[in-house]
Amino acid sequence: MRKTYILLILSMLTLLFLGSCKQKTVKTIEKKATNRYFLAADTTKGALNVDISVEIPVCFDNEIILDSVRNEIIRNLFGNSYVALPNKLIVEKFSADLSKEYKQTNSSILEQMDSTALYSFNNEHILEGFSLLNDKDIYSYGISRYVFMGGAHGLSTLTYINFDMKTGRKITEDDLFLTGFVSTLSEILKVRIVEQSVEDKDIKPILNLESTDYWVEAIKPNGNFYITDESINYVFNPYEIAPYYMGQTEVVIPFIRLSGLLKANSVISQIVNNDAIL
Repeated sequence: MRKTYILLILSMLTLLFLGSCKQKTVKTIEKKATNRYFLAADTTKGALNVDISVEIPVCFDNEIILDSVRNEIIRNLFGNSYVALPNKLIVEKFSADLSKEYKQTNSSILEQMDSTALYSFNNEHILEGFSLLNDKDIYSYGISRYVFMGGAHGLSTLTYINFDMKTGRKITEDDLFLTGFVSTLSEILKVRIVEQSVEDKDIKPILNLESTDYWVEAIKPNGNFYITDESINYVFNPYEIAPYYMGQTEVVIPFIRLSGLLKANSVISQIVNNDAIL
């Protein structure tokens, strides 16, 4: 009996050891949902299409940091009310909640319309969440969202979050750049937009921003960036610095172009130094 008890304890300890997370980088699981919700029994009156594919962090060797990163990502993907839910329930719960909101918003309008009206309430919500840079010091995460709720067009947005994996905190511009960086970085962004237009053989080169439809005064650091092993990349969504038809603008700033603007001992110092050596 005593031997059996000892073996049971050893088995439990083994399972506990094997199940523990010793990863030095973030491990994720992918959660998906593809659903179509009709507004009424008459399917011609419209439907909501939901397509979700997101990576959720589930493993890192520091559980407190993991929770901080995971919770911030969930808040940005779905909202505060989903943070406390188990990972396995979040995506389908969010999809069902979108359906409920869609029906609450449109059902009463449909009831007031002439039954012969040809108008359909077709909506879409497409959501992707994906890992980018993932090493022992930095974890970068991207969120792509497309929402169409009727009207002339939908809206596509890209949002990025970067984490210091020693603390679990979001990396902000103030963490990376020296005090008073805004004006200098704004000018770098403007120059890089022009340069990229010349580098890209598929688009017409920009001679100067004033001759374009960019809202030049609006081009400044917006906090929406992701870190790579060679650069800091800013993304401006439609209506931020230009009309909708111009879409998203991504501005790649190699570390070498940020010389004199970066803090010496920031979380990206090692990456910058390695890039300089190469």
